[in-house]
Amino acid sequence: MKRNCIILFCDNEHGTGDKTFPDLDSMNSEQIERAFIESLPVSVIRRAAKMEGWGRISGGDYCPACMESL
Repeated sequence: MKRNCIILFCDNEHGTGDKTFPDLDSMNSEQIERAFIESLPVSVIRRAAKMEGWGRISGGDYCPACMESL
């Protein structure tokens, strides 16, 4: 079986995985497994990210800290 999981990476200097949505560092193995099982579409992930301060500018996704400086 193949599963996909959408993870947003900040397109600023955090693009190496320092800032992701959902925050992989704060997730336990059960939460990560659930994210793969749910396989939510990118539109749902971006909507949830926006509620936590993430934004999208010119096709790039930006974490809340970067959104303050843009």
